[in-house]
Amino acid sequence: MNNVQRRIHMKKLIAIPLILLSILTLSACSSKEYDIVTSLFPQYDITRTIVGDKDLTYTLLLNPGVEAHDFEPTSKQVVMINNAKLFIYTSDEMEPWAKNLENNKTTFLNLQLASNEDHDHAHAESISYGTTDEHDHDHDNLHYWVHLHNTLHMIEVILEEIIHLDEKNADYYTNNANNLKEQVRAISAKFDQISALETKQLHFVGHNVFSLLNEEKSLNIQSLTDSFSPDADPTSTQIQAMLNQIIETNASYVFYDPLETVILANTIKNDLKSKEYEITLLPLYSMHNVSKSQFESNTTLLDLWNENVENIATAYDLELI
Repeated sequence: MNNVQRRIHMKKLIAIPLILLSILTLSACSSKEYDIVTSLFPQYDITRTIVGDKDLTYTLLLNPGVEAHDFEPTSKQVVMINNAKLFIYTSDEMEPWAKNLENNKTTFLNLQLASNEDHDHAHAESISYGTTDEHDHDHDNLHYWVHLHNTLHMIEVILEEIIHLDEKNADYYTNNANNLKEQVRAISAKFDQISALETKQLHFVGHNVFSLLNEEKSLNIQSLTDSFSPDADPTSTQIQAMLNQIIETNASYVFYDPLETVILANTIKNDLKSKEYEITLLPLYSMHNVSKSQFESNTTLLDLWNENVENIATAYDLELI
């Protein structure tokens, strides 16, 4: 064997361990397991808040910035779900693929269904008498999480499942959940300050996300499209109708979803500017997901709710207490 052949042989010997190391590393990454897997950001952040610094592990299926409505898990994510102790998904309508993944190892929590059941149990007396109270609302709405009262029930059912996984820390988890619910109620009280005012038409460049919030807090957020899906492209007629409504209502602010409608919102702003009508664009989060920068900075569900209420108050020229 000459010198050149020796060097080639040595390089091959060195390369083999490196290849094996790479394979082992990839294998370890692909076999990452979590106690709790969540489908959308609201249940992820509620889980994160309740678990706190305890040892339960959790993850979010959606990558930051990904649109949620048409999401389907990869084969790797399916394995992750099937290896989890608890999978919290939004609803059968939002994630129709979830039913096909059910197994004997993982608890599958349909958050919409469980929240409805928790609501019915909590308000059984008013329901049994057939009365209409402040809790009489549509729990079957696709975007049920964009509703503060529903959020309280979401917290409660997620707490119950987390305690099932780790009963010894039940008091800790309950305390975290109660603190979170108090902060949700504080945000609700801020919205009530707006509800006390005369209803004002607000313009949202996006799909029909906020109908439940309209109902709950007597708001009039008019979406560009009536569809519950962001895939429904607005027609030129719908865009022109919104342009006319903005001008007719003398609106200074127009809302948009930062993950979905930035380009369209800027187009509307420029169209208005060409008519010598100036508006300011403000974000209004539908909270399906967060951006990469928000995720990396640990933005919370409460952060999104607080920014939403502050921005709506700005459109009302109201300084919240």
